[in-house]
Amino acid sequence: MITNYATLQSAIADYLNRQDLTAQIPMFIQFAEADINSRLRCREMIKRATATSAAEFVGLPVDWLEGINLQIVGGKSPLRYVTLDEADRLKKAQVYTQVGAYSLMDGAIELIPDPANNVEIEMVYYGAVPSVITSNTNWLLTKAPDVYLYGALTHAAPFLLDDQRLPVFSSIYLQRVETLNGESQKSLHSGSPLVAKTRVNY
Repeated sequence: MITNYATLQSAIADYLNRQDLTAQIPMFIQFAEADINSRLRCREMIKRATATSAAEFVGLPVDWLEGINLQIVGGKSPLRYVTLDEADRLKKAQVYTQVGAYSLMDGAIELIPDPANNVEIEMVYYGAVPSVITSNTNWLLTKAPDVYLYGALTHAAPFLLDDQRLPVFSSIYLQRVETLNGESQKSLHSGSPLVAKTRVNY
């Protein structure tokens, strides 16, 4: 049974039928976690945080993956995401008289236009899955240990070029991630009409 970092490593070694990969298996898990954070968007990853701007910039949370909703605390409307080019255009054209949009650069949120005073921003965002390497276990390992297992097995491919099972591992991994994403979307929108929304990666 996979319940923590140690049992995950043991399961990976067992599936690969290799006991000589002690140094490599943590790397496979690290690569899998990076890939999981790029593909998975579950309700368990939704976080809320507030931060006060320093002039027009607000630091991003360290686990930030993708924004969902940003707004000034006490504001009535969410801030609109724009590209850096559009941010420059909006500033030059003075389209907004108060903060109404934001962009992202150099690990920070850039408010548009520059606020007259520092403002408090509320952020709802997708945060990275806590690493099992440092935390020993997390909600994803408890909920779907197979995602971790097959993700790590998939990333063993460059190291084990002769293992014919690796395409199977990859297929199972991708299907499980897709299933988790689908289940999460259904639960988030249960009882309410779906509204089409363009996904923006940050």
